[in-house]
Amino acid sequence: MDPSSEYHLFLGESLKNAVAIVEVVEERYRDTALPIILQRLIEGTVAVNPSNSFSQDEKQNGSNHFSHQTKLSPRLSVNEFFQLASPDTHVGRFVCAAYYFLHTGQAEQFTQADILAIYGKLRVKRPQNPPDVLNQCIKKVYIVDASPINGQRSWVITPAGEKYVEGLLSGSTDNKK
Repeated sequence: MDPSSEYHLFLGESLKNAVAIVEVVEERYRDTALPIILQRLIEGTVAVNPSNSFSQDEKQNGSNHFSHQTKLSPRLSVNEFFQLASPDTHVGRFVCAAYYFLHTGQAEQFTQADILAIYGKLRVKRPQNPPDVLNQCIKKVYIVDASPINGQRSWVITPAGEKYVEGLLSGSTDNKK
């Protein structure tokens, strides 16, 4: 078989694996997740483990984590939530803010201004370069781009971002990540 055919077979298999992985991701993340997962499969930075599948119930819920157990009360103040999570980095605070917005039902997507408003409520010093913090969150795949809100760029938290915050809440995630 010539190298071109082998590469096409490899790409086809990668695409099939990416689609299989994305099928278990929540609907709202699928469009964003597919190109990221496909790129990682092609680069070889993600391994596919078919035995590591999710239960039928988890597939129906579109989640591979315990989001039904981590819903926050809409009455939970941002200050109380941040006291529970205790993020000690700007990246941690940004991701916790995104989690708070989603799980209190305030918003699925957010803008930089939304995050900085949380800093004001917390009376915490803002980062000197908020776009840099957002880029760090994106590099760690904790948040991804979403459609603009009133002409402003916006983002959504990813399942990896939710898992990171849930780790903070349970005390099993290192804040320095």
